Amino acid sequence: MSRLSVNLLFKMLEIKTLEPFGRGSHRKVYRHPESQDLCVKVMSQDWRETAQRVRAPWYVKLLRPKWYFHENLAECRFAKGVEKRLGELAWNFMPRCHGFVETDLGEALVVDLILDHDGRISMSLSDYLWEFGMTEECEKALEDFWKGLKKYMIFARGRPDNVSVRQNEDGSLQIIAIDGFGVSQLIPLGRWISSEGQKRLEKWRKKQKRAIAEALELKKSGKRLFESKGKAPIAVPILKMASVTRKRAGAIAPVRTMIFPGRSVRASTGA
Repeated sequence: MSRLSVNLLFKMLEIKTLEPFGRGSHRKVYRHPESQDLCVKVMSQDWRETAQRVRAPWYVKLLRPKWYFHENLAECRFAKGVEKRLGELAWNFMPRCHGFVETDLGEALVVDLILDHDGRISMSLSDYLWEFGMTEECEKALEDFWKGLKKYMIFARGRPDNVSVRQNEDGSLQIIAIDGFGVSQLIPLGRWISSEGQKRLEKWRKKQKRAIAEALELKKSGKRLFESKGKAPIAVPILKMASVTRKRAGAIAPVRTMIFPGRSVRASTGA
């Protein structure tokens, strides 16, 4: 998709009356009111009061800049850095970041909304597994995803609720990270030393693999991975929203939404 138009970028957006389709610990995500292929991420908690900052040792608070504790600033900074290195190739693995806009809920980050070939919001991996289990197409897409992250050194944790599964017209799938970016180490060796970066990504890949196995096992008893552990990732509340519907092939089909923590479950974004 093309760059966000100047009019959309500088226009005050009215989203207060809209229902967020994604919600995390510190952010809410809305569909852009004037562009259906974009989403708007708004901080729902002051960055100074986030659990990450409150729990951080005093020296971390002293040494770390604001963006480290501010999810929108951190995501934008990460996306711009990857774009500078890879150009358009970056958006094969994560949503394009368009920058910040003013809304009636405060400053918000605008990013691409991950959509299937037919215009529907892509499922999250967690929701895809719940609906279809692990398919050959999904296995291949995951293999390509991690191969690309390692090749281009894109640091995305890949939690099942933080990646979207885009369905292409030819039946193939594409995995796209919508949240969980960057390296949180005080001294980010993985960004500077290739071997350390590879180890970090491989650790996340194995962690995702374990989460997938656990999700599939829990599915047999009708339980979801994150709900069963009492966790509250952005995707969990969305999974419970079965009232959203979309017309497809002349019928109305229920759509579950899950994002992010951005961009998905039958609603995908990024938060």
